[in-house]
Amino acid sequence: MYSTLSQENTNTFNHEMEWLSDIIDQRLNQFFDPEITEIQPLQINPPDLENDPSNYALFIKEELDTFTERILVALALAHLFKPEIFDRLQIKNKVLGRPFTEFGGKKDPISNAFVPTLRTIAFLLFQGELLPTLELQSLFENDHFFRTKNIISLQLSEQGTILDSTLSIGDEFLMRITLGKDFRPSYTSRFPASLIETPLDWEDLVLEDSIRDEIKIIDTWLKHKEEIANSKLLEKKINKGYKCLFYGTPGTGKTLTASLLGKKNKLDVYRVDLSQVVSKYIGETEKNLGSIFDVAENKNWILFFDEAESLFSKRTAVSDSKDKYANQETAYLLQRVENYKGLIIMATNLKPNIDIAFSRRIQSMVYYAIPSPAQRKQLWEKALEGITKISAEELKQLANKYELSGGSIKNIIQYAWLIAKEKNCEVNLQILLMGIRRELNKDGKTFEKD
Repeated sequence: MYSTLSQENTNTFNHEMEWLSDIIDQRLNQFFDPEITEIQPLQINPPDLENDPSNYALFIKEELDTFTERILVALALAHLFKPEIFDRLQIKNKVLGRPFTEFGGKKDPISNAFVPTLRTIAFLLFQGELLPTLELQSLFENDHFFRTKNIISLQLSEQGTILDSTLSIGDEFLMRITLGKDFRPSYTSRFPASLIETPLDWEDLVLEDSIRDEIKIIDTWLKHKEEIANSKLLEKKINKGYKCLFYGTPGTGKTLTASLLGKKNKLDVYRVDLSQVVSKYIGETEKNLGSIFDVAENKNWILFFDEAESLFSKRTAVSDSKDKYANQETAYLLQRVENYKGLIIMATNLKPNIDIAFSRRIQSMVYYAIPSPAQRKQLWEKALEGITKISAEELKQLANKYELSGGSIKNIIQYAWLIAKEKNCEVNLQILLMGIRRELNKDGKTFEKD
């Protein structure tokens, strides 16, 4: 069964397509009428959406200010879902034996369908009149909501002018007006970032009070960022985005903090896979970064750059072309980070390697050290809860003797539980010590049982 929401959106879409079809018919009739010598205005009113509750209708009523904008959205959607509506524009000029240049458009190499271009839109709206056609291009400038909200973009042609560009619908907009859901992209080569979530809560995160105070500041900014964005006074005095650096030993809670900030504020957190972003080929790193920021703009996402030293490293003196392009990558990243309006969290084990230009743009720098003995005792208690019970003295021994992060303790518990299952016994101190030895060996550290 189809949902009521999907059915409502489908009904609105069908009405918009009927309206677009009538516009195409009217413009073609005018174009081929030998008695019409002047440009004629379109005389077909769009569907009345006053009582239409669909997401598509709400978008039109709340976001679209002009007739032209509404036609553009309908054209872009028709190209995706109803390409046959443009078939009549493939009619050929009998004298020249080729399609009419005035209609614009391209032929899809696979389906042979007519793909509308900006020239097609200019023909339908203005019958190719020069001045309004030139003004049409302003709808695709960087400050227009088509661009800022990733609703429609132009796919520029390798050959020809801007009028030969085709329209591309934004994925998040498409999800919104069809299924009524927020856009949550999957990991791809074009979008090398993945959504991270956690089943844990704040009480599971054991941190120093000084770190918690810094996190509270970040949390407060997240709660009030709309107030900042909507105030002309605050916008001049407070940064439009928030950037912070988490640095320190692996396994101490950097990723968990980012996940919990998203969970508490109902924001998606995307971890950027820097192994897929950084490229040895000139220009590819900027392109990969650009694709991430382009998708993330205006989504209210938290961007989490783990192992950020590979991107946020110090710029060097230019001694060869490699240094030059590495510095260009850093400069490009600085620009995109500066312009991002949401929260960016950079995590690294190597704080000294961060470029000083990034440091000036960072509002919070939070050091995650190896937990103290008292904190390790809390971590052991939480990790062993419901798994096994060991004496208070044994717990104190583990906490005091072995310098381990929360991530390492989690690995030890997993190992101990599996060994206990294999031996068909309870998790005990001896098995835990086996796990500690194994974890310390991974880091090249010495294990001392006594």
